[in-house]
Amino acid sequence: MLRNILLAIILLFLICANSVYAIYDPLSVPNNRIGIHILDVSELAKAASLVNTTGGDWGYVTIPIQANDRNLVKWTQFMQDCHQLHLIPILRIASFPVSDYWMAPNEWDLVDFANFLDELPWPTNDRYVVIYNEPNHKNEWGGFIYPAEYAQVLNLAVDIFHRQNPNFFVISAGFDSAAPDNEYDYMRAMNAAVPGIFNKIDGFSSHSYGNPDFSSFPNVYSRINVANYRFEENFLSTLGVPRPKLFLTEAGWHQDVPTSFFSQAFNDIWTDDNIVAITPFLLSAQAGPFVDFSFTDGLGNFSPAGKLIQNLPKIAGRPELASMNIATQSAKITPWNGKTPPTSNFDLIGSLEQIFFRMFGEQK
Repeated sequence: MLRNILLAIILLFLICANSVYAIYDPLSVPNNRIGIHILDVSELAKAASLVNTTGGDWGYVTIPIQANDRNLVKWTQFMQDCHQLHLIPILRIASFPVSDYWMAPNEWDLVDFANFLDELPWPTNDRYVVIYNEPNHKNEWGGFIYPAEYAQVLNLAVDIFHRQNPNFFVISAGFDSAAPDNEYDYMRAMNAAVPGIFNKIDGFSSHSYGNPDFSSFPNVYSRINVANYRFEENFLSTLGVPRPKLFLTEAGWHQDVPTSFFSQAFNDIWTDDNIVAITPFLLSAQAGPFVDFSFTDGLGNFSPAGKLIQNLPKIAGRPELASMNIATQSAKITPWNGKTPPTSNFDLIGSLEQIFFRMFGEQK
């Protein structure tokens, strides 16, 4: 009960705070849409050698960040490396795994993520964040299917991130188009719970795999194959949503399909002019269930599909860069001394929260 009261106070504070919505259209500047999905910050140099070749510059990397991995030094270095290597980061926020599913998040996770991510020296003015992952797959959401809950979480995320910093570019989670729980029923239930939710986000994420079984021919036109984002777009239009900014944050096949599948996808299918980034899954799996998707082998050599992406003609992206000199910004935390006012809304909120729970005998 106390937490619900405090959340209401926080949201009222955010609504009353002055803010200027400041993201820019990433397609209004030269944009190298080619990217790659990675799992570890150590993979950046390899990613750059894949997406910033043959005329390309400022390609994209998608990477998950878990709630129990908010290490300021680690992620500051990541952002500095992105700047040096000319990579545009897309951070997919995540909870953490428990047994065979991922914990369902809550509003407090969003506040913590917004506060933490705002501390980082992002290389570009647009700060791309994806709000969780495939929520229409029950193992990704606490073992349950709750479209109304995800709609509320996404709605709150837009408010919290935009108020924390107007440069945050909030992207919805990609859906599992081949999941037993139909993504269109899920999206319809989301819109019923929070009318207009898909008009509120800044970008729409799609997971465009060659299904069924990650092995379907690319020219099979269906809602579960690599052109599925067009079906998603058509559905969004029935909800009154104009053509969204699309981010294909996961895409592709098993690596044992012909390399021509990837060639056809990049050259003939993933070509729509509202696609901002294409980050196929996965640069390097090392071991485990994703090895069959890996664009590198155990020695770090590119697979045939990896070499194809490396050799694709690309353009030199020219994103709006952040004004700070992040190449020299230090990776340290300056704790609040109790006298100097906090530097951001959420610093102040965090302080008020601690006081609130101490007063009522409940420690955060």
